[in-house]
Amino acid sequence: MATVAVVKGGRILVVDDEPMLRDTLGHVLADEGYVVDIAVDGADALDRVRAAKPDAILLDLMMPGMNGRQFLQALREDVAYRAVPVLIMTAVHGLEVNLASIGASEVVEKPFNIEDLLNKIALAVYRSRDADTAQPFVAIPAEPEPVAVDRGIVLLVERDRARLQRLDLLLSQRGYTVVSMTRAGSQLSRLARALKPTAILLELASEGVLEIVRELRDLSGPIHVLLYSRDLATPPNCPPEALARATDAELVQFVELQN
Repeated sequence: MATVAVVKGGRILVVDDEPMLRDTLGHVLADEGYVVDIAVDGADALDRVRAAKPDAILLDLMMPGMNGRQFLQALREDVAYRAVPVLIMTAVHGLEVNLASIGASEVVEKPFNIEDLLNKIALAVYRSRDADTAQPFVAIPAEPEPVAVDRGIVLLVERDRARLQRLDLLLSQRGYTVVSMTRAGSQLSRLARALKPTAILLELASEGVLEIVRELRDLSGPIHVLLYSRDLATPPNCPPEALARATDAELVQFVELQN
């Protein structure tokens, strides 16, 4: 997806009953310059919307009390909020929603790819500010009840998108909240400080990794970092503890050993 050129800023409402996921998204979005409001269920979200209208909403469907579908129906029934873009968060891969029928809304799959998520939010904020027509509400397909497992956060940097998606899926199936990116930007060390992840997986050939490794070593507290390479040859200036040709299973096993 191409990067959206918009002015930074805007108000985002995150609606999810999982505290760790709310905190993770809150940190990421705040670092991008957004004002972030948090709601734990649909009823709480309606109160937040009425107190301060958001430019976009990140919404989980499966929540206790008023769930995401009930919240969205109530939101669309109020003419003042019909055009607010809603990005549906789901752990069900391939969930199909008729996006045209609900305006500027998107489906965002868990675990998240940070770059893709931020691009979709930027586009939603842009459309929200340009919106001049209300969009009708349509029913959203139900998704299966997720299993409530929370084993901590894993930060993952992998330049190969196919492998990044595989590792995302494997780790999320084991109950981890995965924050993934294709290059190690300055936000990685900030996220490590704020989120105190269970483990950090860094593919050595990803852009910016060696600089970030030096920053991570200065952090206080036990943060478990694994450097790995898909190539047998050791990259230049590679730290001696790097693991060459690590399989997906070996990387997942490293994370599991930290618990």
